[in-house]
Amino acid sequence: MFVWQSSRTKTMIAAVAITFLIGLGVRIGAAEETGPILRKNPYAGVDWERVQPYLANFHSHTVYSDGRAEPEQLIANYAQAGYAILTIADHDNVYTHRAGERDVEPTHETTWPWTRWIDEEPAQVWSRNGMETSALFPDLGEHGMLAIRGNELSSHPHMVSLFNDCGFPDSQHSETERLDCVQAKGGLAYWAHPSLYVPPHGWQNRFFQSSFEQAIDYYSKYLAEYDALLGVEFNQNDLDARMPEPVQVFDALLQRLYKDHDVFVFGSDDTHATTVAGNATLTIVLAEELTEPAIRHALQQGHTFVGQRTEVFPEFREIRVDQDAMTISVDVANYDRIQWIRNGQEHGEGETIDYSDMRDTVLRFEVLAGNRRFYSQAFYVE
Repeated sequence: MFVWQSSRTKTMIAAVAITFLIGLGVRIGAAEETGPILRKNPYAGVDWERVQPYLANFHSHTVYSDGRAEPEQLIANYAQAGYAILTIADHDNVYTHRAGERDVEPTHETTWPWTRWIDEEPAQVWSRNGMETSALFPDLGEHGMLAIRGNELSSHPHMVSLFNDCGFPDSQHSETERLDCVQAKGGLAYWAHPSLYVPPHGWQNRFFQSSFEQAIDYYSKYLAEYDALLGVEFNQNDLDARMPEPVQVFDALLQRLYKDHDVFVFGSDDTHATTVAGNATLTIVLAEELTEPAIRHALQQGHTFVGQRTEVFPEFREIRVDQDAMTISVDVANYDRIQWIRNGQEHGEGETIDYSDMRDTVLRFEVLAGNRRFYSQAFYVE
């Protein structure tokens, strides 16, 4: 029913409307004045007073695939080199390097348990659904060593599989089959040496990609779909011979996905040798204890850095975020320079960066120490 309104009523309604609009404008203005928000900080959950920096290699090979070292030799080498976390990721469908000395047929089995090759018994073994996933050997090396069960799933493109026994007897298995296995068994994974498959490198057509952008589309699809797939790898050949493509792949995936999906970088030397190289690529894992739950948590949250073995490592003491000042500060010792990377491009140097003028921005930093470079995980400014 239509109702006539008096002039006084109309005036009151108009006044209320104006007051509401003014209030709305103030609120919008206040929201604009708050500036950008640091929406993602992979180091936010790190207790810097309690964590230890554990050296890790998640990708190594023995004579049980195409490596040169016996398992016991490989384990001893990494323990002596100061590593606290190691995965023997022998290819799941590659012939043994020692043809004629053992079964020369390819196997899908993981090189596990380590007690097949070393005398020490683990102090603790972690399992899931009757499947062993890791074991702690307290007398290996300075800190002890966490052995992580894993595999390099070698249908192309390769991926490193951790904390599970997935493996396939041939190289004809799809990405979905492999990732479904890892995820169903509660494992983690990352793309192995993805730069090897992008132009201008020789394997660029191994999965029928004809351009860099198509390769990024491909990797992005599965990173967005599978929570178990955490990111990409920088390995020894990447840092020695394939730069800048490895960093370009990482930055492109961050630009594509990081706002909505985690994308972390992992470091490994992908060793096939009998020794640990003096400049071996590795991951520094920040964790409060050397246990599977603590290390898994660190990997899933991005509490890591990637770099290379050196005599004196940078000491990452703290990463501080001041949301009011809109700054990120890095407290690190034993370094020469800190380079900030914004959306894949160099963006200044120094221990502190001001993000007050940034919107929809991916930030990360690189620490230069002598002739070594250490890479952080990424931040996202909304």
